Amino acid sequence: MSRLRTVTLAQVLFLALATLGVGTPAHAVDECLHPPVLGDIHAQGVVPDLLAGDGQATMFIAYSGDWYPPDYCSGVTATVQKTDGSLRREIAFDGRDGTGMPPAIAITATLPIPLVNGAGDWVVTKVTRGAESMAVSVPFRIRRGTTATIEQPARVTSPTKTTVTGVVRNYTSTGSLAISSGRTVQLYGGGAQSAQLHLLGSGRTDTTGRYRFQLPISAPVLFKVAVVQSAGYGPAGSGTVTARVLASLSPLIASTRAYIGVWWRVSAKAFPTTVFTNLQRWDGASWTSTQSFGNPAADGTFTRWWKPDTAGTYRLRVELAGTGPDNLPIDREVSPVTVTARPATITGSARPTNATVIRPGTKMSTYGHLTAMYTTGATGPFAGQRVVVQTRPHGQTSVPYSTVASATTTGTGYYYTNWFARSDVDVRVAFISPYQSVGSAFRWLRVVDVR
Repeated sequence: MSRLRTVTLAQVLFLALATLGVGTPAHAVDECLHPPVLGDIHAQGVVPDLLAGDGQATMFIAYSGDWYPPDYCSGVTATVQKTDGSLRREIAFDGRDGTGMPPAIAITATLPIPLVNGAGDWVVTKVTRGAESMAVSVPFRIRRGTTATIEQPARVTSPTKTTVTGVVRNYTSTGSLAISSGRTVQLYGGGAQSAQLHLLGSGRTDTTGRYRFQLPISAPVLFKVAVVQSAGYGPAGSGTVTARVLASLSPLIASTRAYIGVWWRVSAKAFPTTVFTNLQRWDGASWTSTQSFGNPAADGTFTRWWKPDTAGTYRLRVELAGTGPDNLPIDREVSPVTVTARPATITGSARPTNATVIRPGTKMSTYGHLTAMYTTGATGPFAGQRVVVQTRPHGQTSVPYSTVASATTTGTGYYYTNWFARSDVDVRVAFISPYQSVGSAFRWLRVVDVR
């Protein structure tokens, strides 16, 4: 709550007081008579607001110089009234004050302001000393006081906005406090350790006297409000409060399967966007960075990447770190990720090369395509690879397959080879991978019934 306010600039220029007479008398005027200035010589232009009881306003007349007799300009009075002519009274300049730089003395007077009807526009109309007087016009306004509260903001989880709210009240003619609606409230804020707060916005109180601001924060923020004076009520300021925030990390979106040499990714949302996201892998003893890290986008989204080089089952997590939110660091772990070699797929057909009936020694043709997953994650032809045709006695599942022919795939992944049927056999084609990063592929083709 502020009890003081500033009146017009013309009233604070005390160095010009010796020459500023609004009224001009018909003969020489006493050198002690000058228009008074509201406030005191150390706080010129300041008029207190009316609060819970009667108030008072001070005024002074200053004289430049470094020495005057103790009774210099004694007996000066001022005639003061409200501009509607009520509460007219004469007050005496019976106090003394002064300054050293520049040297000056001042005579001071105190005007009693009644609580009930003292608020409003006033004017000093005349200054008098003995038989001499000077007509002046020094207007000023007495406002009723204002109070402002600011409530401790609830700690929110980003991206939920922080609400800063409180209530503005004003003093009444009975000295009680009443809600003050329609008042302009300015919000100031800065870092929790800030020496200076900056204007963040302004708003108005509602019919209950309450103001409300909502804004996102990413770290502790110190807030206060200032109520702008109105025609009838003075300004006010609140105390300060510190708003705090928690970071948030949404559930992670990721596959539980990954392939050697292929980028695996995990996506989520994190707030505030000032946090640092880091994809980490458990190495059996500690969490280590995969070197995929950074801040989220403006909408909180982020994607982190990892390229495994060895098959196995892995634990991975995303950690949020940084400064600001109270709960950092926080993390979420994905379900265990199983890494395998990139899959290969083989198709094929086995049939007599020329015959219509398969007999012992019939020449057979086997052909098809071999594809594999690339490191890009796409699937396409697997060129230059050895494909084998294998057989085993029909129905004898305990007997291993043996290779009867082989072929090398072309640029389109196509292969073709021949072999000879000797007996009833089960036929399959196989790509037996020589690579750690690409898996083998097998396909059963048919039963060859030799007649």
